[in-house]
Amino acid sequence: MKRILPLLLVLVPLLSCNKESAAPSPEKDLAFVTIRPFETRSQIGTNTLTAWSKGDAIAIVSDLEDTPSVFTLRSGAGYSSASFEGVKPEGNIYVACYPATARCNGITYRGLLDTKVTHSMPSQTLGALPMWGRGSDLSSLTLSPICGIFQLNLTGTGKLSSILLDAGRPVSGEYLCSLSDGLFAMINGSDIILMDVQGTELSSNRDTPFYFILPPGEYDGLRLTLTAEDGTVKEQVLDETLVIEAGLFSLVYYDFDEIETLTDDND
Repeated sequence: MKRILPLLLVLVPLLSCNKESAAPSPEKDLAFVTIRPFETRSQIGTNTLTAWSKGDAIAIVSDLEDTPSVFTLRSGAGYSSASFEGVKPEGNIYVACYPATARCNGITYRGLLDTKVTHSMPSQTLGALPMWGRGSDLSSLTLSPICGIFQLNLTGTGKLSSILLDAGRPVSGEYLCSLSDGLFAMINGSDIILMDVQGTELSSNRDTPFYFILPPGEYDGLRLTLTAEDGTVKEQVLDETLVIEAGLFSLVYYDFDEIETLTDDND
């Protein structure tokens, strides 16, 4: 006979995996996990409050079972608190990872930061901000982010087509995080992230935010190339060191109309 276990996870930011959970084995415990993060992964609203989305999932392994048990979103899409459902692994120590697509064996945590991302309004899609946590009791497990968020706020006129971020150091591709000390490293990654902004229209009297998930560290000379829908290309090099800390937003403000024009197809 299955036991229904109410569990509580407290997270920091999060991702998704659009599939339904398989029926639990009769000898396993079916667990409903309530997650109350102050930063989740996929949607960002006013005051940088974030929310879970349909298809979000976490993966949990234990000291006795290194095959991940995937907990999928049960309810709470669009809210910061949500309920997840999955089969509780046997064990005494649990490690939870987000997104569930990352590979976690209780020692290291491997995943991918996308080279190509999409921004859409008004939901302001963020993407998967990697997190992990470890504890002896699932009811008090806390997940913490291992990356930070670069928030680019733009004003101006016209519609954008894409934003290319060139960090001069690996910021996309495979990453590895040590679960003993939380040290983060990119593995044969790319220096760029290309964001498709789908014709997002800028405003001259309010900021339009664009979000990039970046590995923690200091960035000197980070370069942004912005392409407008009409073919105009503008470039901006950050003249100050950008500091990215895990789980925090780092903000930069620019007026698109005042950024240097590289080419203009209308000339």
